[in-house]
Amino acid sequence: MAYLINKNTSEYCFLYAHHSFGRFQYSVDTLVNDLSVSKIHTIIEWLNDKWYIKDLSLNGTWLNHKRLAKDESEALSVGDKIYFAGNSDTTYVVKDLSAPADQLIKLDEQQNKTAESIKLKHYHLLPESQPDSAVIYQKETGQWLLESLEDSQHVNQEVLEDNSIISLGHDNWMFLSSHLEVTTQMSSVPQLYISDLDFIFNLSLDEETSALKIQHHINNKDYDLHVRCHHYLTLNLARYRAQDAKKGVLPANQGWVNTEQLVKDLGVDMRYLNIQIHRARKQFSEVLTNVHDAENIIERQLRKVRFAGSSFTIYKGCELESTSDVVRA
Repeated sequence: MAYLINKNTSEYCFLYAHHSFGRFQYSVDTLVNDLSVSKIHTIIEWLNDKWYIKDLSLNGTWLNHKRLAKDESEALSVGDKIYFAGNSDTTYVVKDLSAPADQLIKLDEQQNKTAESIKLKHYHLLPESQPDSAVIYQKETGQWLLESLEDSQHVNQEVLEDNSIISLGHDNWMFLSSHLEVTTQMSSVPQLYISDLDFIFNLSLDEETSALKIQHHINNKDYDLHVRCHHYLTLNLARYRAQDAKKGVLPANQGWVNTEQLVKDLGVDMRYLNIQIHRARKQFSEVLTNVHDAENIIERQLRKVRFAGSSFTIYKGCELESTSDVVRA
């Protein structure tokens, strides 16, 4: 996320995709408290993969001691100096011109913004070393959600708004959205669904290692998710679904298991279970980008989870252990 630094105060000014400067506090993104500055004085915006500055004012905007032509855009470069109405007492220096992105900005001990940031990409477990929170993008609403990994119910989700401050480990971070409007385009690749997937689990005889491959039966594409600890969780959820299928439980109700039962089955605590659930959901969402609601292959309700795949095969030590009724050839 691009940012400027106020040369006088050393404060960081992170840029939205369309960022305004001016004297009217409630109509601009950055307040410039000077009577010679217009209510909306200058804008900086992201256009055609570059950042541009435009003067809208009566008294002018200066870029590197040159007054900008009113209503004409000029490209910015790192190191440029910007000031308003000929008054260089408030000067902004361009320090970064990265593309707009939703970000978490680290705060210092005085709760001021720093240059350290985390660019958000749909699903994060944070802090990376010892995660205690999940930050998840909800495609349906366009919102970012914060969820504690200590929550056994999976229902306490906080919507992140601009300037929301959250604690991750021992540090505080501020959420800033990019305000970037992405043009919706018709994809040339058809949208696929979880029901279009075949899941093949390979478990070692000692149940120490679990591998997972996924096949698209429509486009014959294979996804190798390799060996991961969280595949053992997904495999055990598939076992619950297979057991329910044998009992004649309807597909819509198959496989639901209480998280407390899973904790006992796997011999872990609730926090570790939640980390594994989120790691599985994260990998599904990142790998299966063209599958609708791919993270919901691990589906959640109040205190319950289940494996939502309807077509699966489980091999243990290269021997067939179980298979779903709808597995495809």
